[in-house]
Amino acid sequence: MIGPNVVMDTSRHNDARADIPMREQGMTYAPITIEDDVWIGANVVITSGVNIGHGSIIGAGAVVVRDIPPFSVAVGVPCRVVRKRLDGE
Repeated sequence: MIGPNVVMDTSRHNDARADIPMREQGMTYAPITIEDDVWIGANVVITSGVNIGHGSIIGAGAVVVRDIPPFSVAVGVPCRVVRKRLDGE
């Protein structure tokens, strides 16, 4: 399930070199993986390279910048796991 206004961005601006303007440094791309039975709340932002594990819940307004393990409830900016769901209950 995916709520309204969710952003999934597989791109990232390169910015490592200070001697070249950022707009000329190009982009890096990495896939986003969302496993089965995931609930993503409204206004969530998911950044490139992130994996959201099976059965997880992402709270509204979260910014997901790292992987979320299966059966997790994760919220906040940056998104962090606040509890685990009980498997099968």
